[in-house]
Amino acid sequence: MNLKTKTFSKTIFFPIIFFLLLMALPNMYAQQIRQLSQAEEERIQRYEEVARQYLLNGDTISALSYKNQITYIYWERGRPDRAIESFARTAVYYEKMKDYSNLYKIYSNIGLICLDIEDVEGSDRAFTRALEIQRLSGERIGITTALVDLAYVKSLRNFTSEAIDLLEEAQEIALNINHETVLPNIYKQLASNYTSIGNLKKGDEYRKKYNDIREYLARRTMRGEFQEREQESQLEILRSQAEARARELEIKVNQLIFQEKQDSISQVVRAQEDSLIQARQRDSLHKQNIVLLEQEGRLRETELERQKAEFERQEAVKNLQQLIIYAGAGFISLFIVLIIIVYNGYKTKQKINLRLEFKNAEIQHTNEKLEGALVKIEEQNYRITQSISYAKEIQKALFYPEESLKKYLPESFIFFKPVDMVSGDFYWFKEIATNNVPAKELQEHHHTQSPSHTISGNGSFLPIKGDKFVVSAVDCTGHGVPGAFMSMIGYNLLDSITTSGVTKANNILENLNNGVRKTLNQEEGNNQDGMDISLCVIDKNTKTVEFAGANNPIIYISDGEANIIKGDRMPIGGSQKVKERVYKSHKIKVEKPTWFYILTDGYTDQFGGEKGRKFLMKNFVDMLLSVYDKPMEEQQSLMGDVFEDWKKDESQIDDVLVIGFKLG
Repeated sequence: MNLKTKTFSKTIFFPIIFFLLLMALPNMYAQQIRQLSQAEEERIQRYEEVARQYLLNGDTISALSYKNQITYIYWERGRPDRAIESFARTAVYYEKMKDYSNLYKIYSNIGLICLDIEDVEGSDRAFTRALEIQRLSGERIGITTALVDLAYVKSLRNFTSEAIDLLEEAQEIALNINHETVLPNIYKQLASNYTSIGNLKKGDEYRKKYNDIREYLARRTMRGEFQEREQESQLEILRSQAEARARELEIKVNQLIFQEKQDSISQVVRAQEDSLIQARQRDSLHKQNIVLLEQEGRLRETELERQKAEFERQEAVKNLQQLIIYAGAGFISLFIVLIIIVYNGYKTKQKINLRLEFKNAEIQHTNEKLEGALVKIEEQNYRITQSISYAKEIQKALFYPEESLKKYLPESFIFFKPVDMVSGDFYWFKEIATNNVPAKELQEHHHTQSPSHTISGNGSFLPIKGDKFVVSAVDCTGHGVPGAFMSMIGYNLLDSITTSGVTKANNILENLNNGVRKTLNQEEGNNQDGMDISLCVIDKNTKTVEFAGANNPIIYISDGEANIIKGDRMPIGGSQKVKERVYKSHKIKVEKPTWFYILTDGYTDQFGGEKGRKFLMKNFVDMLLSVYDKPMEEQQSLMGDVFEDWKKDESQIDDVLVIGFKLG
């Protein structure tokens, strides 16, 4: 095997080996894999066939464009395993083409997917490969970005010394090329890593650099905008002055050119006049001699011309007679041909007119059919829209208004943003009495309690008459009308389960799972729909919050520190391999002011930002830490602003639901 063959083998097999390593990811996220719809599977098969045809025709670039669309379908629809597999297949082609830019994007996205599914080791491998690719390209800004990404993953794995080495290399490159915008991220990570290994001096030093560079960049942005406006004004003045001077110079040059031309013409005219006078004198005698000779020649030529003219006249008469004969015959022939052409044209026009009449009749008939079909479509569309609008009103009537949560939790909010008219996400809350409070009193309390009212006992902690209060955020399979049907099933089941006396968070989820499977006949049928949920049971007497979750988490903040409790990686409903699902219960003791947040995955899964990536849980927690101590209404408003700024021109991909409340 020669050197060229060996190089090609390495180029082909390295991505395949890397792909096999990625396929060996632990199955810790297998429970959250979602089944693609039939329409999505058909769309993927169609793209695969188009890509195959482009490859057969030698158009690799177009083929890779369709393969990348397939990858993003897997990623957006909650199939990270198949998205990684598709990315790895595409990487083989970019390796062969030495397209380092797209190759880097692939491994960077694989790293992000691994982070999303909490496979930190897989993310480490992907970002390491991304850094190797950037080093091959030699593009120093890209190398800096790859170093910072890999350092973040190393920090997550507690490889602090490796993370510090990567960050210091990134710092050196950024300072050499004046890439100042990346320095805040570098300094922030260095401060965190040095602090974590106990080097507080270094940690404080880089924390100060982080604050200084942020202030400097902010001032530079403002100064740059002012200087740009000032330079534009100066340039406009200089441009006007230059144009005025150019016009003056142009006028002067034209005057000089005109004067020079006038002088030259005068000299030439004088010289020519002198020459003409002398020439006239010389030619006068010569012309007199020529006149005499010409008179003698004309006499001889006149006789010859007379004889020639007579001969030409006789020839012309003869030719004219022949021309008349030929012209008459040609005219008769032309007239006959013209009659034939006109007749054939008339018959052809009749045939064309008949065809046009038949065609017009067909077109008119088709238009009438299309108009009838359009009317039917408009009627059906109107009925469908009316039905969905009515379904929206039914769903709205079934659910409590968002502001009614404040009757039970005065300091609370609900951020609810459906992607369609009706939603697959829904919120549910209910007051539960385990202290023999009559149901009638609870019902009256639901309608009369105001946010400022306080109930005796532990009312300052939870102003309700009952002992417990249950609140949940639920994400049903799909969105729109199918999701709305599932939400109504879930809503009614939660009411029925808690009314029957089940008040422990994990038991509520277990009963809800059994109820969904029974309602949809999932033991015998093919239906695999279900829901994800975060559910809290607040106990007024013990001052505790009991949490249980199916795929969805709870975040709570106390003393400025954020804590995340993840739900069990088992949905409510859907396929069930074990005989019975058992969910864990987590109790949180509230001894000081504590802020709680439960949510569905619509916010964190939204694509946006400069690189079109997902928002992710890390950014969501950082946002909460920056707003949690503000009033609840302001938190809700800021949360909506951040979501819209991130999404920008991207389409909203899923229903969004976040519930926040404060206790203590």
